Amino acid sequence: MSACRTTISALALAALFASADAGRAGEVVVDRHYDSAALGRQANYSTVRPDKAAGTLPVVYLLHGRDSSAAEWLRLGNVAETLDRLVAEKRIPPVMIVLPDAGNGWYVDGPAMAAETAIVRDLAADVERKHDVRRDREGRAIAGNSMGGFGAVRIALAYPERYVAAASMSGAFWTRIKPDTQIDAAMEARLARVFSGAFGTPFDPKFFVARDPEQVALRLPSGAPHPALYLTASRGDRFRLAEEQDVMELRLKAAGLAVTSAVTEGDHDWGTWAAAFPDVLEFLGGKFKPQ
Repeated sequence: MSACRTTISALALAALFASADAGRAGEVVVDRHYDSAALGRQANYSTVRPDKAAGTLPVVYLLHGRDSSAAEWLRLGNVAETLDRLVAEKRIPPVMIVLPDAGNGWYVDGPAMAAETAIVRDLAADVERKHDVRRDREGRAIAGNSMGGFGAVRIALAYPERYVAAASMSGAFWTRIKPDTQIDAAMEARLARVFSGAFGTPFDPKFFVARDPEQVALRLPSGAPHPALYLTASRGDRFRLAEEQDVMELRLKAAGLAVTSAVTEGDHDWGTWAAAFPDVLEFLGGKFKPQ
């Protein structure tokens, strides 16, 4: 794998991705690499810093969905433009956004790959070694869409000492799966396509449920800090994820967590996530505390 790194201005990025806003001046760096012992290989990530940002910045890890990548967040999610605008409007403090390319591992340590450890340990270590970012809980947050929404919430709950807040956009929580769910051949074929072996082959419902956000929340140590949680989904989501969100919100609240939620217009698509991202970023930015 090439170790080259490409640094491009936001103007060049806008031209490359045909962005509607070609005038922003923040820094976007793609094709960064980090060595992941968990994965046994190098992995990629991109970073976005707002225009004229200086000093040690809080960091937001932004996770992608299934069959997606950091490039789609940059190209279709308007990450750089949204970040610059919210900072310029003083709606959030300057932050660095880190976008990993994580494959289809569902951000868990499972039979397919150690995707959770790669993000929490290996990526974070590389980011904090190479960049002037906060290394404390109050300066670190995580968010994602679809598969990434599932991953962001469960990682924040699994490591409450590391993340002050987390957000899910159209989180694929699969709340209807129970430990004793009976899986026939047709359902197994669908689950194999969706989960790519992240929860076993064949799919193991007990393994999945033990790692879903509700069960992780129920295992939080007494007195542990709880990350602030924000869930958003669209009522027109083709996978009915607004309903999934309602169920997960009730379960997390029953586990004693504070949850803020929103239901928007749209579908399970980039237009919906790009529209939701400003509110997500404002929620996360509001949870960072001064050093």
